[in-house]
Amino acid sequence: MNFPPPAIIFDGCQKENLIKHIIRPSLLHLQTSIGSSMRYAIFFSIVLFIIWCNLAKGFINVRIIREYFKEKMVNFASIVGCFNDDEKFSLVKSLGFGDQKISILNVKDPQNPHYLTTQHHHIGVVVDGDCSRSDLGNFLKLSGENRLFDVKHHWLILSGEANFSETFNNVELYINADISVMFPWNSTELIIQDVYNPASTRGGRLKKRIMGYYNRTDGYNIVEKEFKYTLRRDMSGVTLRSIIVLPIDFNETLEDYLNNDSDPHINTFNRFHYSLLRPCVAYYNFTSNVTMEKSWGYLINDTSFDGLVGALERKLVDYGSSPLFVRADRGTVMEYGRRTWTLKAAFIFRNPKSLGSADIFLKPLSTSIWVTLICTSGFMVLILRYTQILEKTRIDRTSDTTWSYLLIGATSVFCQQGLGINTPSVYSGRITVLVLLILSYLVFQFYSASVVSNLLIKPKALIQSIESLLKSPMQAGCEDILYNRDYFKYTTDQISKQLYEKKILKGDNNSNFLVPEKGLEKVRDGGYAFHVELATAYPIIKDTFPETYVCELNELQMYRTQPMHANFQKHSPYRDMFDTCIQRLAEYGIIYREIKFWHPKKPECVHSKAKLNYHIGIDNFYPVLCLLAIGMIISLLVLSVEMYLNFKAVKNTVVFPFTN
Repeated sequence: MNFPPPAIIFDGCQKENLIKHIIRPSLLHLQTSIGSSMRYAIFFSIVLFIIWCNLAKGFINVRIIREYFKEKMVNFASIVGCFNDDEKFSLVKSLGFGDQKISILNVKDPQNPHYLTTQHHHIGVVVDGDCSRSDLGNFLKLSGENRLFDVKHHWLILSGEANFSETFNNVELYINADISVMFPWNSTELIIQDVYNPASTRGGRLKKRIMGYYNRTDGYNIVEKEFKYTLRRDMSGVTLRSIIVLPIDFNETLEDYLNNDSDPHINTFNRFHYSLLRPCVAYYNFTSNVTMEKSWGYLINDTSFDGLVGALERKLVDYGSSPLFVRADRGTVMEYGRRTWTLKAAFIFRNPKSLGSADIFLKPLSTSIWVTLICTSGFMVLILRYTQILEKTRIDRTSDTTWSYLLIGATSVFCQQGLGINTPSVYSGRITVLVLLILSYLVFQFYSASVVSNLLIKPKALIQSIESLLKSPMQAGCEDILYNRDYFKYTTDQISKQLYEKKILKGDNNSNFLVPEKGLEKVRDGGYAFHVELATAYPIIKDTFPETYVCELNELQMYRTQPMHANFQKHSPYRDMFDTCIQRLAEYGIIYREIKFWHPKKPECVHSKAKLNYHIGIDNFYPVLCLLAIGMIISLLVLSVEMYLNFKAVKNTVVFPFTN
């Protein structure tokens, strides 16, 4: 008698198959056979086949599961089915190898989602697909509601029926699901079928794809080697919801504004992020329903978030079309994806020439040189005094030998205004005057050249920290945008708090929160530092600042450069899908191209133009005028005293009447 070949599949030796294909035909044959020896031989063959079938069943079960775990590289696994105690013991004994941690679950247990939940490690889930369909349907539906069909759960369903995947029609599935259904193709092979739904709650349809096969020779063999999200790129029929944050108003419809790339310095990084996600929407072939908000998402009464983060928290949208800063409070209600934009903001100001009014005139010479010159000049005046006295006693008795006369003469020599005194007749006096003239010439040349060069070259940055800005007389302001106000509200940096209280806050608490155009206009006028995002500031500076002013600009960061990331719902099934797309955009250079367009270059300082067009302003010259005013005031005071003393002397003089 020829027995049908045993099916080498998970359920190939089920009781009903055994009865249908082996036992029943064998019994009929026994009834019609001749000879007891033949009956015994057939009966013995049936018993051997049953024993072999049971052994083959256990061997194939273990082999399939082990190869699947190896393929998915998991060390934690759960096997879900309708097993009795002996079967559970056999499975644990067969699969408990190495570091593998195995748990056996009953398909009817309502606590299964709790057992299968994992926060960190990946887990393999093997399901006996030949249990009761109603029990399996309830189990799969409950698993979908608890988001267990994700990237951390690798599902293997072993079924004897090719249409088992239809059980997932009412299950919550998404594009990130990793489900393999294995069913018999013929007597020697199993088909491996990939099952997923792009978005079951957003109009998606269940999709199936043959990924490979399994047999005793080749084992677990995946034929489709392409990346998961490449194979699943067609999400037709799915509509995902999103929000973009646009704090600055515009006069077009939202769709027209987002598709228009003009004025890239307005709502810069929000429009950049949206334009970056557009190729992803086209690549995955889904529809994106985008609405607008004014806030990225900040805590309201320390309980919930507004804006984009609030919508993600309440699951009103699937992903954000604006990037977000990484913050601990936001991380509890949403998830971050790949970094797309780096926000750099800084105080922009025209570098002051000097922190002190007389620095420009005192700076060329150090304090020690000034002291040396004064001492040398005093010594030479002393020598001239003695030579003039000697000359007066021997030669010219009418020459002026007063200290003030000699001091004025020495000062006129240093100022290149002439000798100012009569040339001495004695040789010692002439030598002194000659040395004084040579010294004054050398000092004057060096001093004047240093003053001129100090006016022409770009001055050294005298304000190099927030603390020095706080101590300077310069006024300060901030771009009127939510993340700046939020920074001052929650920062723990004491210097920033003092700057906010002393320079930014005014009577109405808003006077120094300005739009970029107004704030940079004050920077152009001088004496003002404005904190603004650099991508917003650079185009305005390029269009409105003279070349000479561009060379005077300095930047001072109040907080470090902030990376901004894509953002999704907590446990979002779309995060890996978008991250994969954004990574490909980076590899192909598209992100680099978009950043070059949306983030303008810093305006360059053309030094030749700055020197040719340089003008000395009153801010450079007023110390000289102050010195002149002080001299005039002192001279008037001295004149008043002299007039008073002269008047008093005349009044006290006795006048005798004229007599002939």
